[in-house]
Amino acid sequence: MRRLIVFSVLLLMVWSCASPSKKEIAENFMVKRGTNLLAKGGRQLEKGCFKEAATNFTLAYQDFQASDHLPGMAQALNNLAVSLLGLEDLEKAELFASRALVINRALGDSTGQAANLSVLGKVHLSRGEDEDALRLWQEALDKAHKGSAEMRSKILNDLSVALIYAEKIEEARTHLNKALALNPDSAAVHQNLGKVAELSGHLSTAEKYYLKALSLDRKEGYTPGITADLTVLGKLYLKMDRKPEAAETLARALGLRILLNQKDKADAIREDLRHAGLDAEASTHEVGEGEIPPACR
Repeated sequence: MRRLIVFSVLLLMVWSCASPSKKEIAENFMVKRGTNLLAKGGRQLEKGCFKEAATNFTLAYQDFQASDHLPGMAQALNNLAVSLLGLEDLEKAELFASRALVINRALGDSTGQAANLSVLGKVHLSRGEDEDALRLWQEALDKAHKGSAEMRSKILNDLSVALIYAEKIEEARTHLNKALALNPDSAAVHQNLGKVAELSGHLSTAEKYYLKALSLDRKEGYTPGITADLTVLGKLYLKMDRKPEAAETLARALGLRILLNQKDKADAIREDLRHAGLDAEASTHEVGEGEIPPACR
């Protein structure tokens, strides 16, 4: 028995000292490169550079696939789906998130499955399929019990969005408060708490939440978030009959929508201003330097 144990240890030592094959070196290089591409795409995603992020996630997926690195493949596919959601390509976003889900189920990775289900929930909500979105986010929440506090906060926030659309306001508020406790610096959670307050008729409270969301998104330099914050805040000012502030805020939101090449959303803001009898061109507030989208490259 003693010799057998010694032999096993020696064998392990031989394996650890053996020179890797050319194939192993190539695979390790591709895994490392794929990991770096994931990180680069993640930084672009945080800036709102969805097209550039999608390119890097695609390249990362190619490296992981060539190396048969399943966890990397799943992560690249899921991140690619998130980028495509930002580009409003729902069909491809659903395809890649579904593929990532298949891989993570085979791996038994519950946290990865939670991330995939959350993306699929966003796809269904974007299509107006509220009940399907609710089901997917509830399943995601069940799978995320081992995930980070930030991840669970994001899923609770997403679930709350579906509940808001389903007009289950108090239930949404409960989930949002849980999400806020897990991640107090989430701009998205503050914005949705503002929406819940607005729908409940508490407009002053809604303003405070929207302003907090704006402050947090500016701190992170997340231009798509800043744009969304300014849009909901400007519409709130219209509801509060604070037209000068509405004109200024919506004009800034409009400028960012144009810079982000979001034509339909820019047209929607123009329509809101027109209905309120306001002229965006009359605004004296230019888009602030901290609000200008970063160069995407």
